[in-house]
Amino acid sequence: MNLVIDIGNTRVKYGVFDNYNLVKTGIAEKADISFFRMIFQKFKIKAIIFSSVAHVNKSALAFAEKYCCVHYLNHHTPLPLKNKYRTPQTLGTDRLANAAGAAWLFKGRNCLVIDAGTCIKYDFVSEKGHYMGGAISPGVAMRYQALHHFTKRLPLVKPDISVPLTGNTTDSSINSGVIHGAKAEVKQIIAQYKSQYKRLKTVVTGGDASLFVNIAKSYIFAAPDLTLTGLNHILNYNKSVTDKKVNA
Repeated sequence: MNLVIDIGNTRVKYGVFDNYNLVKTGIAEKADISFFRMIFQKFKIKAIIFSSVAHVNKSALAFAEKYCCVHYLNHHTPLPLKNKYRTPQTLGTDRLANAAGAAWLFKGRNCLVIDAGTCIKYDFVSEKGHYMGGAISPGVAMRYQALHHFTKRLPLVKPDISVPLTGNTTDSSINSGVIHGAKAEVKQIIAQYKSQYKRLKTVVTGGDASLFVNIAKSYIFAAPDLTLTGLNHILNYNKSVTDKKVNA
């Protein structure tokens, strides 16, 4: 079995796969030694892959390496898709994993991935299976925090996704600007991609994905485990590359 771990800015998400079948997923506070002990007691893990935008616990990594092969996703990792990003060393591994997941789930389709988390990340995979790049903008929570931090009088308000378009208080005006502004941004980005690429598949993932799925249910596909699926695809690809080298 494979263990895939996505260490984000605010949480650790993990998945256990039997080949390409997701059998377990969960959230952990941190990927420490106790976390690995728990996983190893429940599953026969043969390989692990990390994707991290934060610090990785080195002692936990060393502990895991005693039990199985561990891959740390970076710009040197062999990939099951062609990476056309001009600065691969600066590319977030979560974006790369999302692209790999989209390439696996929607082979032969132009695919726009929208990852709505700390940032809203847009990533495009061509129908040829090439990762082309995308865009990054502030996430919903970051927009609230920025309005409060960079002004003297605007409060940090509680998000209200049902806010009307026209706010009649400062709190509701902030909510309207953040929520409707983010939705308008996503809707317009999708429209621009649809005008340029035929047979476009739009995939939404991330903690705030539910905010954007209802923009257009007919052509937006919700994939809450896309990053994990992509990591598993990359891990299986690397295992096959290793097997070919051994058998050569």
